[in-house]
Amino acid sequence: MSRAWCYLFLAIVAEVSSVVVMKLLSREANWAGMVLMYFSIGLSFTFMALALKKIALAVAYATWESLGLLAVAAIGSIFFKEQLSVMQFVAILLLLGGVLLVNIAENEHGEC
Repeated sequence: MSRAWCYLFLAIVAEVSSVVVMKLLSREANWAGMVLMYFSIGLSFTFMALALKKIALAVAYATWESLGLLAVAAIGSIFFKEQLSVMQFVAILLLLGGVLLVNIAENEHGEC
């Protein structure tokens, strides 16, 4: 795995962390949580910018948002007891399939 893909993975982890903190803050806001949320968002964008030096924008963004969505949906289900409808679950699967195709097409195209 290249360094750029590691940066993209870290951007996803930071983004998901910021969204989880945001959810927790919706229950009870505090300054420490707000600082952590904004720090995580900044970290996510920083790692994304580093990843974009080597990964095409469409590939990086689609991967960032889709894997982030998958992680947030799983965390919401497991830790916050949120339910996904069948249609939402199918939509996430379709989205992941689309991202997979975007990544395959980029690898076949040979740029990056």
